[in-house]
Amino acid sequence: MKHEIGTLGRRVDLNLLVIFDAVYQARSLTEAGIRLGLSQPAISHALGRLRHVFGDPLFLRTPRGVAPTQVADQVAPRVAEGLSIIRSSFEPPRFDPATSTRLFTIGMADIGEVVQLPLLMKALRNAPGIRLRTIALPPTQARAALADGQVDLALSNFPVKAPLHEEILGKPGYATIVRRDHPTLRSRITLAAFRRARHLLVRPAGAGVRHGEVIEKALRAIDATIAIQVGHFFPVGAILAKTDLVATVPLGIAKSMARLVPLGIFRPPIKLPVTHLSLVWHERYHGDPGNQWLREIFVRETRPLYEQGP
Repeated sequence: MKHEIGTLGRRVDLNLLVIFDAVYQARSLTEAGIRLGLSQPAISHALGRLRHVFGDPLFLRTPRGVAPTQVADQVAPRVAEGLSIIRSSFEPPRFDPATSTRLFTIGMADIGEVVQLPLLMKALRNAPGIRLRTIALPPTQARAALADGQVDLALSNFPVKAPLHEEILGKPGYATIVRRDHPTLRSRITLAAFRRARHLLVRPAGAGVRHGEVIEKALRAIDATIAIQVGHFFPVGAILAKTDLVATVPLGIAKSMARLVPLGIFRPPIKLPVTHLSLVWHERYHGDPGNQWLREIFVRETRPLYEQGP
């Protein structure tokens, strides 16, 4: 047979191939018509057009229906494969966390790695093939990374507008922390004592979270002394444990640090603006089953952190 698939593809109506496949499978024009909801004359007309294209009868009548010719036998597997590919392309994408080995990239600062990531990893125990990667990005880079697909999700409090979506996790409060045996700050912190103290400021550049900017502005407004500024939350507990410094950080990170280092946690004696923390994703992943699955887990596991407030 000399028929080239590419040439046939330009001459054959896709519906004719569907009819061919149904007749080939059923070995009956009547049965094929029932399956497709078409009359037998319509099936016969379609086969007539295909016979003209292929230059072959394709099906011969028998007492029980029809039998395929050699040409039909040769064409049928390729027709079936092609139709399967076309049909599958219109099926909703599937995602099975139990078998998937997908890599998800999440934009978050080290505060997220300390507070949210352990909860997320615990929840992923039934998805052993799922892999996570975190990356810290400032707001403008986070938006661009979400848009071009470099990042699947981002933790952030930057303003969100289309084509980005967000799920607000909560409104994280702040806490002031010191070492538990601090010589002057033990039961509570007054504004005067807070102003006199030497402060440790954390200014992380990650995924649009601006806690450092908020706290620095408040400290400078009361003329407090910023003795040291660091770019990550990881060293804060160790530094406080060895000094009389004071740090004001998000409540979630304060509680996490206090589980590792003996710290006293207090309500800050200064007014700090209320901010929200959101899980953000791009429109391109809004309907993606894998992204939806991870979003649901992230929200379920981390939202309780912020429901009680400071």
